Amino acid sequence: MALSLSFRDIVSDKDNWERYQEAYRGQINSHQIAEVEKMLGCGDPANGYATYICLTCGEQIQVCFSCKSRVCSSCGKVHADNWSDQLVSRLFNVTHRHITFTVPDVLWPLLEAHSDWRKELFGAANRTLRKVIKAEPGLVMVLHPYGKDLKVNYHLHVLVTEGGLNEQGEWAAQTFLNYEALRKIWQYEVLTALRAVMPVETGTKRLIDGLFDQYKSGFYVHAEPRVEDGEGISRYMGRYIRHPAIADTRLVAYDGEQVTFYFEDHDGTRHERTLSVLEFIHGVVRHIPPKQFKMVRYFGLYAPRKAEKVRIIMQEIGKMIGRAVRRLSWRKRIQRDFEHDPLTCPRCGETPMVLYSLAVRSRGQLKTIGGMDWLFARGRLRQENTETTLAPLLQREPFARQLALEI
Repeated sequence: MALSLSFRDIVSDKDNWERYQEAYRGQINSHQIAEVEKMLGCGDPANGYATYICLTCGEQIQVCFSCKSRVCSSCGKVHADNWSDQLVSRLFNVTHRHITFTVPDVLWPLLEAHSDWRKELFGAANRTLRKVIKAEPGLVMVLHPYGKDLKVNYHLHVLVTEGGLNEQGEWAAQTFLNYEALRKIWQYEVLTALRAVMPVETGTKRLIDGLFDQYKSGFYVHAEPRVEDGEGISRYMGRYIRHPAIADTRLVAYDGEQVTFYFEDHDGTRHERTLSVLEFIHGVVRHIPPKQFKMVRYFGLYAPRKAEKVRIIMQEIGKMIGRAVRRLSWRKRIQRDFEHDPLTCPRCGETPMVLYSLAVRSRGQLKTIGGMDWLFARGRLRQENTETTLAPLLQREPFARQLALEI
């Protein structure tokens, strides 16, 4: 099969998706199946579309709806970009630290099997940083459930302010973090939290006590460089939001039976891994989080319930950036990323074409809404000069017949 490849191409090839569901029955849930099937229908006119027309020549185009699935590369990028813009708009004008909190691999299968235990990682990281930072910090946490090789690897990416608000409502900077203490506190908080939710049995006690004994220096905590550029770090963390476990650009080969992809270590060393097609699909699908599970959480000064009160304080002390949120439309994103306007008429070159109607799914069928009334209501056409304005449109088939019926 010729490259370029995508995860969607591999899943939809032959009967791969049907064979996968049969082979891994009982290991995947209905939500994961639904997310993949949404991806398979992304951009399909049968799932809905918008119709745009050119008011100069009557040309029409259809723009199919996106799926917004967690395993769709295209929709995942849009979601990550929107989240990054939202995050940048709320970051304080202070230095941040990016910290990665890890747990031993013996805990990974337990966290995969018990999705409700995963939230304990967020609470443990919050308590850990509160003990190390002497004032109330702002925390943004992203749970990442896999490694670059597609294997399970639960860890947390945390963006934390260097310092926080003290009891007097003043900013107290703290550039030094004791990572030796951080590792030990993190270990204690994680194991204590997991012990509280795990079954009370001999195996649980043996596991927890064994991890305390084995990791006498605490669990590994990786300190990333200090972050001055909030937009840069938000883009970096945004890569883990709603993205599938592997980017299409990392796919190397697919022969119908096996998939080869590459990944790089932290030092840039490249490795390739080959899996059977069903193993590869499972390597992506297994990491789709449960429905309604929040992979991103905010604590401290970034907690949503404190947002308005904290914003006022931070503005008063000059620590609020106050960037406007840049939520781009699909048209603006294409203009930015591909440097062309998708609403330029392909026939006469006029721009922009205007929205004429929407075809949306209702009770299993496509229902069309909109039409001429929309154009009048939005000031695109005026009743008094309809005849001259629509003259070019009425020369176009088959669109002319539809317009003629509506006039």
